Amino acid sequence: MNERDVTRNIRLYKWYMTFREPILWGPVLISCITHLGHMKLQEIYYMESIVLIGMIFLQVPTGALADLVGRKKTIIVGSLLYAVSAVGFAIASSPLGMWCANITWMVGASLCSGADSAFLYDSLKSVGREAEYKKVDGAAAGNQLVITALGCLTAGYLAQFSLRLPLLLSIPGVLVSATLPFFFKEPPVMREFNAKEQMGIMKVSALFVANHKEVKWVIGFTTLIGVSSKIWFFTYNPYFELVKLDLRYYGIVFFAMNLAAWYFSSYAHLVSKKIKEKSAMILMVILIGIPILIMGSYVSVFSIGMVFLQNIVRGFMRPFLGEFLNRHLDSENRATVLSVQSAVSSFAQFVALGCFGLLLGSWGLPFCLQILGVSVLLLGGVAVLKYKKVFG
Repeated sequence: MNERDVTRNIRLYKWYMTFREPILWGPVLISCITHLGHMKLQEIYYMESIVLIGMIFLQVPTGALADLVGRKKTIIVGSLLYAVSAVGFAIASSPLGMWCANITWMVGASLCSGADSAFLYDSLKSVGREAEYKKVDGAAAGNQLVITALGCLTAGYLAQFSLRLPLLLSIPGVLVSATLPFFFKEPPVMREFNAKEQMGIMKVSALFVANHKEVKWVIGFTTLIGVSSKIWFFTYNPYFELVKLDLRYYGIVFFAMNLAAWYFSSYAHLVSKKIKEKSAMILMVILIGIPILIMGSYVSVFSIGMVFLQNIVRGFMRPFLGEFLNRHLDSENRATVLSVQSAVSSFAQFVALGCFGLLLGSWGLPFCLQILGVSVLLLGGVAVLKYKKVFG
C-alpha cells in the first residue's frame, strides 16, 4: 500500500463511520421497541442479554476470519447486515420482528467488530502513520456524532407525527455506509480460507491475551466502561418518561449529548496529550459512576443533565482506548484479539443486562441506577489501583 491508498482509505473510513449507525434513532429507539414492538423494558434487557450470547460465540471466529481472508470482506458483509437490521427495526410491529432485527444486527456487528479498527490501524501502520490513529478514528467517530446530533434535533418532532418515522428516515444513511467498504483498499490476501488455520489463529490470539497482563487490563477496563454505559443508555427513555419530559425535548437532549461526545471524540488526541493515561482512566470512572448515582438518588428533570457527563466519556473512550489497545497488539492477529475483547465485553453485557433486568423486575428504576452507580465506582476503583501494578 502507498500513501495515496492510505489517504483514500482514511477518507472512505470516515464516511463509513459517519453513517454506520442510524442517525435518528437515539432519542426514541427504546420507546419504539416498547410501543411498536410491544415489549416491556425488562423484556428488552432480556432480549439484549440473549442476543449477546450469540455475539460471544461469533466474535472471535469472525475476527479470525478477518485476519485470514481480509478485513475488507468481513466489513462488507457485516455492513450489509447492519443495513438489513435497520430496515427490520423500522418495519417491525411485534416482539418477533424486533428479535429478528436484533439478531441480524448481532451477526453484522460481529463481522465488523475488530475488523474495522484493525483495518484502519494497519492501513496507517503500512506507511508509518500509526501515531495518527487516535486523530483519525476520533475524527471519524466525531463525524458520526455530530450528524447524529443534528438528526436528534428533529427526531422528537418527527416521532410526534409517527413513532416509526425516525427509524424509516434513518435507513438511507445506513445504506450509504454499507456501500463504502466495497471501495476500501487493503493489501491482497495471499491465503485462502482454511478452517484449521482459522482455529489456529483463534487459539494463538486467546493465548496472547491470557499471557499479556497489559492487554487483559485494557480489555477489562474497556469492558467496564462500555457495559455500564450501555445499561445506562437503555434507561434514558424510561427515565425521561418517569420525570415526564415532553417528547419534543428528547431530540434536543440527545442533540446536546452527541455534541459533547463529538467534541471529545474529535479532540481526543489533543486531550490525551494534556493529561496522563492514569488520570484519564480515573476521570472516565468518575464521569460514569457519579452521574448514574445522582440520577438514581435525585429523580427529577434536572438530573437528566447528568447524561452529558457520560457522553464526554462516550466520545473520548473509543479513540483513546482503541489506540491504547492497538499499541499492544501484533498485526497478524490484530482483528482476532480485538474480537476477543468484544467477546469479553459481550459476555459481560449478557450477565449485566440480565441482572439489571432482574433488578428492574423487583425494584424501581431509581434504586437500580443507584446500584449501577455504586458498582461502577467500586469496580473502577479496583481497576485504577491495579493500573500501577500492570503498567508501572
